[in-house]
Amino acid sequence: MTSASITSSTGPLDVQGLVSQLMGVAQQPLLQMETTVSSYSSQISDYGNLSSDLTSLQSSLSSLSSGQFINTFAATSSNTTVLNATASTTAQSGLFNVTVGNLATAQNLAYTGQASETASLGNSADTMNFTFAGGTAATVNIPANATLEDISNAINSAGVGVSASVVKADNSTTPYRLVLTGNTVGAGNSFSTSATSGQSALSFLGFDASAAVNSSGVITDSRLTAQAQDANLTVNGLAMVESSNTVTDAINGVSMTLSQAGSSTLTVAPNTSSIKSDVQTFVSAFNQLQGDITSLSSNSGGLEGDYTLVNLQSQMDNILNTPISGANGTTTVAYLAQVGVSLQKDGTLALDATDLTNAVTNNSAAVANVFGNSNNDGFAQRFNTQINNFLGPNGLITTRTASLNSQMKDVQAQEAQETTRLNTLNSSYLTQYSALNAALAAMEQTSTSMTAMLSSAAAA
Repeated sequence: MTSASITSSTGPLDVQGLVSQLMGVAQQPLLQMETTVSSYSSQISDYGNLSSDLTSLQSSLSSLSSGQFINTFAATSSNTTVLNATASTTAQSGLFNVTVGNLATAQNLAYTGQASETASLGNSADTMNFTFAGGTAATVNIPANATLEDISNAINSAGVGVSASVVKADNSTTPYRLVLTGNTVGAGNSFSTSATSGQSALSFLGFDASAAVNSSGVITDSRLTAQAQDANLTVNGLAMVESSNTVTDAINGVSMTLSQAGSSTLTVAPNTSSIKSDVQTFVSAFNQLQGDITSLSSNSGGLEGDYTLVNLQSQMDNILNTPISGANGTTTVAYLAQVGVSLQKDGTLALDATDLTNAVTNNSAAVANVFGNSNNDGFAQRFNTQINNFLGPNGLITTRTASLNSQMKDVQAQEAQETTRLNTLNSSYLTQYSALNAALAAMEQTSTSMTAMLSSAAAA
């Protein structure tokens, strides 16, 4: 509310003080409106927090209601120097004895030594041919008067699937050797090389991979320092040959990474750590909601006795206290407490990790069923449905929040009207009392003059 200014305070009356007192009484309805708007705003904020809590709780329910959380497995190797493994949701529990005979390797070829890595080989321009065991081929252009470094750089720039380098192998007169290494392991990635023209300056590039190993698999060409070969392993006594050291088809749902020859026992079991994390996320989200409900419904809370809040609490309690259908709780799992999630005296939930692990170990399907099942009455499913009912377009929290917003806007409109009225009243009071003050001042001046005249007359 604005205040009209007083241009003069001359006179017997404290005009500003009088008007201020009168306006203090007149403003009481406006102050009550402001209090009402503040209350509505606080309640809307409280419901916003509850909506956020419910959204977080709903997010934690997704994997629980679908049952996916139980289909998480861990693959543990008894000898991680031999292999490591990961398991997907399609894995199955079991023990697997794995023996790695040899790893899959890439071909490594060190050509005949040359006297220099930077001196010209004296060749004319040519093409270097690569022929891979898998049936593919590639070519690399070799410039005239190339050096070993030039050839190495040309191979690396061509991107043919082979990496090249120049290595000083010894202290002989021809110590520099062009070394080629296949970028991919596996027998199918061995390669042979040649120069197209057959010129003598590049004759050292001629190499036949098929002739470098005898029928027993023994290397017979000293230039071949490592042959491209597949991995050999056995899984529970079954022999397997793999073209990669990452093996994904030996055990259903398990990917093994082979590191060296040797043996390891691979244990595939439910990933209780991941399962616990998913359940704990649900418990924590529920407890956040429960804590806010308790705080808001207390004597000092902003929603004490609020019907919507009472209804919300009642629905949560009803879900927790109702077993899933078709389970009696004695011979079958019907309550959260039977999988390690128990209701506390203060209304919060607590997770006993040991009880959850035991329940998963004994009957993982029953644990999944208590959260989500074909009857759509698992605890996670029911919480999800109830949250939709609260937060949906016609949900209790949505409609309650909309009602509060509407009521607040109505009162704010009344505030605006009342403020306008009070400003007008304030101006009117100031005008009236300023005029009265001026009149009283004039009367006072007249009285003073008459008193002085009478005194003069009496003295004469």
